[in-house]
Amino acid sequence: MKILLTGATGFIGRNLALRLAGMGHHVVCLVRDMGRALWMSDHPGLEPVKGDISVKTSLAPHVENVDLVFHLAGVTKAKNRDEYMRVNGEGTGNLIDAVVLWGKGVKKVLYVSSLAVAGPHSSKNPAEENGNVAPITHYGESKLLGEDLLKSRSGDIPWTVIRPPVVYGPYDRDVYVYFKMAERGFVPVLGEGTMDLSIIHVEDVTAGIALAGFSDESDGETFYLSDGRVYTVGELLANLAEVAGGGRLIHIPPLLGKALGRAGDILALLTGDAQVINSQKVMEALQEGWVCSSEKISDLLGFLPTIEVSAGFALTYRWYRDTGWL
Repeated sequence: MKILLTGATGFIGRNLALRLAGMGHHVVCLVRDMGRALWMSDHPGLEPVKGDISVKTSLAPHVENVDLVFHLAGVTKAKNRDEYMRVNGEGTGNLIDAVVLWGKGVKKVLYVSSLAVAGPHSSKNPAEENGNVAPITHYGESKLLGEDLLKSRSGDIPWTVIRPPVVYGPYDRDVYVYFKMAERGFVPVLGEGTMDLSIIHVEDVTAGIALAGFSDESDGETFYLSDGRVYTVGELLANLAEVAGGGRLIHIPPLLGKALGRAGDILALLTGDAQVINSQKVMEALQEGWVCSSEKISDLLGFLPTIEVSAGFALTYRWYRDTGWL
């Protein structure tokens, strides 16, 4: 099949591009900066093309003559709410408008959203597809807007939505920060580390995305993905530190965390650049949990995760070491 993939230079997108090409598909990879796509020349089946989901007319040539669209492009960090809504929300609307106008052969659009759409959920009440959604962050609000625009503008074109939780693995730069700090002897954790989390390795999440993308049974459906277990933040970080050869957990008081988050907000205003630490991220980290159930995709499509977190952390750490990130 010929597939249009947005976000192919990002963490999950790069892994998905390699999976799809490995399955024998021709993957047209929409990228804003062609310099970030140079690695694609080493992988037959990957074709980088220049385009931007924020510019609808730039999408027209690339939605023609494709069978499927996998939409992963977006921002996970932004300097303000408007930027989140413009890229993740309105950008998704631009893409589906382009598909409806010019993508006459498109059989489905699969959108990778986020557990953030659901809002906080603990192990006592994991997020399920038939539950209410109540995002508490700008990121979650923007991904929900993307979902709504996809559904309201798609017309007769089938769609599928995937909502992953925390994802880790090769090319990830968020969990990487914790590995880097663990090698230096400490791992920071906000509060007591009792927050519940769902998590999934990128190999499993891309397997789930591909499974849903090529299945007619997924048309019009929304799915959560996870490795099927629930962890506390403390458990995960202790496991990560052990894999990295040590590192003591350093507990950061919530008040200090909030102050650091506010400082990040001010710095973003002064510099115009999104900050890794900001009040939105701190607010996320102070919830009771971010947990989802992946029973629906297991029951309907037969999805089964294959990488448990200890093995996944070990594989990821080895990849960071082998590629020179650590």
